[in-house]
Amino acid sequence: MLILALDTATDQGSLALVEGETLLLEYSLESATTYLSRLLPGVAAAIKAVGREPADLGAVAVGLGPGNFTGLRLGIATAKALAWSLSCPLVPVPTMEALAAQSPFQPHPIGVLLDAKRNEVFWSVYRCPADLPQVEAEPVRLPLAELARRLAPPLVLTGPGVEILAAFIQGQFGDGITLAPPESRYPRAATLARLAQSRLEAGLTASPQQLAPTYLRPAL
Repeated sequence: MLILALDTATDQGSLALVEGETLLLEYSLESATTYLSRLLPGVAAAIKAVGREPADLGAVAVGLGPGNFTGLRLGIATAKALAWSLSCPLVPVPTMEALAAQSPFQPHPIGVLLDAKRNEVFWSVYRCPADLPQVEAEPVRLPLAELARRLAPPLVLTGPGVEILAAFIQGQFGDGITLAPPESRYPRAATLARLAQSRLEAGLTASPQQLAPTYLRPAL
């Protein structure tokens, strides 16, 4: 099945086309300021680049959040419109789950960290002993000052918040806490597509009319 995946939950967005276990193409969307102008043209260019037609899509996957408020709205609105017009399944994938999935085969818990602004963070913990993550602590919004006591070793720390909040978290932990590689700290559309395949098999699809982003806080 040909799956189109869109991720616009953070400042580094992407889109991907995946068929089975093959990544056909993945595009970077550069920054949140370009999503409005680049997302739909990027989808059209990607489908053309792999020699397919929009009607060939078997499903559309999209990052559900939490994350960038405007980015989430644009990505989810685009995914809903495509799924509706093509009459194909719409598969939402939680952003923090996708980030955890980018640190597979880990013996230790994976803490996922995003900057929620206003001195707050989004935080969750997963286990990923194989290639699919299992939630251990559901995503929550926390005051930044609360984060330190959540950083209990052993722990792998990942997510855009690792970079954005580097000055704060430096010195907050010692042995037993490691940082995921920089290239895995932002969600990738290719990862969304991989998780979407499992969600499709489990029947975890959404109605285009009813799907809404996971914000965990009101818009700023």
